[in-house]
Amino acid sequence: MSYWPADGGPRDLEIETKKDGSLVTKADFESNDILIAGLKKLFPMDGIFSEEQDGWNEKVNAVSTWIIDPLDGTKSFTEGNDDFSVLLGRCVQKQIDFGMMYFPARKLFAWGENGKGAVVNETRMQVSTSKVFRDRAVYLRHLKSSQENFVYDRWLDSGMAFLNLCRGEFDGVIIKLKHHQEWDLAAATLLIKESGGEVTDEAGIPFLFNLAPVKSGYFVASNGKTHSALLDLIKKNENQD
Repeated sequence: MSYWPADGGPRDLEIETKKDGSLVTKADFESNDILIAGLKKLFPMDGIFSEEQDGWNEKVNAVSTWIIDPLDGTKSFTEGNDDFSVLLGRCVQKQIDFGMMYFPARKLFAWGENGKGAVVNETRMQVSTSKVFRDRAVYLRHLKSSQENFVYDRWLDSGMAFLNLCRGEFDGVIIKLKHHQEWDLAAATLLIKESGGEVTDEAGIPFLFNLAPVKSGYFVASNGKTHSALLDLIKKNENQD
């Protein structure tokens, strides 16, 4: 947080642009070092996939693998916005069985475990029960239906969009996967499911992990009741293309 430029201009962030066009800063690397050191101490037998670790796309031969994004929403972070986060998901046999999303600027800590539900700041999270899209309750990234009255029409980092789905504020989220990788999606997948929601690709197939890189075209998350409508929305957009 000492690097967050919200209160008067960028600190010494040493901002770089990676090959995929995304940003990375000193804050990303220092967060990465802290997380990896802690995970290696607490779970010495586990593998680690990290966005900021060389060789992330090599197969990790471990029973459990931590998939982490030390600073999700780096661009938002550098601009002084408060929706950036730290993401950790633990993968066992291609399934995420534990997830954590921490939003330090908003003081929100969300976590969940397979079969045990999910909480944010110790309050149980539950997706909405709406069978139709409510007004401004669907978040789309890289889709053309931005004029629909049910579409949330402001920029929001994907991590915060996923948290809003878990808390029942959104009915659905669709991310067209251009730059997103497993570390962007692992923690959210577990938390959404444990909040009562559903997560698939554009074909309705559940996501599997520890397979990097991501080959699906879309990440589709919903309260479960609106999932089919979200998949239809993707088909509509693809047909328009």
